[in-house]
Amino acid sequence: MDESYSKVRILCLLKTAVHLDLFDFLENFKSAQELSSRLEIDLTLTEYLLKVFRELDLLEDKIEGNTNYYKNKEVTNIYLKKNSEYNIINSLQYYFDDVKSWENLESILKNQQGFHSDIHTFFPEVINRMADECKCWELPKILNEISKYKEFKNARKLLDLAGGHGLYAIGFSMLNQDIKSYVFDLIPVIKQTDKFIKKYKAKNVFTIAGDFYNDDIGMDYDVIFASYNPGGKNPQIAKKVYAALRKGGLFVDKQFFLKKENGLDDYLNNMEWNFSKTKGLKKGMVRFTFKGDLDLDSYLKYLKELGFEILDTVSIQQLLGFGCPSAKMIIAKK
Repeated sequence: MDESYSKVRILCLLKTAVHLDLFDFLENFKSAQELSSRLEIDLTLTEYLLKVFRELDLLEDKIEGNTNYYKNKEVTNIYLKKNSEYNIINSLQYYFDDVKSWENLESILKNQQGFHSDIHTFFPEVINRMADECKCWELPKILNEISKYKEFKNARKLLDLAGGHGLYAIGFSMLNQDIKSYVFDLIPVIKQTDKFIKKYKAKNVFTIAGDFYNDDIGMDYDVIFASYNPGGKNPQIAKKVYAALRKGGLFVDKQFFLKKENGLDDYLNNMEWNFSKTKGLKKGMVRFTFKGDLDLDSYLKYLKELGFEILDTVSIQQLLGFGCPSAKMIIAKK
């Protein structure tokens, strides 16, 4: 219990530090007195706050005279400063918000209908968070892995299906400058995608607005890429993908395939998954599952029945060196 309480306190400290922009002021060495005056916060508490972050390896310190001075470690500059291209502040905010849900658990338990949000507002809200996480962890590894395939090197037309932020499409277009990449997603999401396309000056990346369950996704693609989207394990969507690919084209599908619940973390994650219901999405009981999903073995079997050749099934955990063991990337050829 003491360990759990300490972790809660650390989370509260981190939340406060992020909201105060504390790490933005610690690119260079500063004393607790300097930081306290700058942020207009209590000196004694500031001293302990800095000591805690030093113990967490987020800060380094030095002593001059009788005064301790602190500054960010390089990892902190990269991930916790707002002006860093790779900051994960949006991702942290997601965790902070989820803690509020746990604090409101009694109300959630008694509200059997669940809190509802609309699919057209839900996805745009999480795009920036997903983009931040993608840039920091998976994006470079995934791009490098797919770039090895001759089918990608020779590709001229790529679809990022339910591509959200579009960073994969942008990255693929940078690796293969002869390719035209299309990001297919809901209209409100595409508005966010266009911002990323503009930010990275991606001249050969375009958007298509639509609902992949109900709308046509296009034809004659050399590569179709899908990452952690609601239809990524659905036979209806897989059938559409097969029809939309040229013969010899690649289907790269990166999804979570949880085989079974395995202890405390899975139980907590699945509880949290069921805190809310999103209109327009038929969520399954287990995290990252939706109505109509197949498990990994059944999905691979179905892809083969459609006419795909399975080239590889990559463990994302092994590719990154960390992460969720249930995340897999299927690479299939029509």
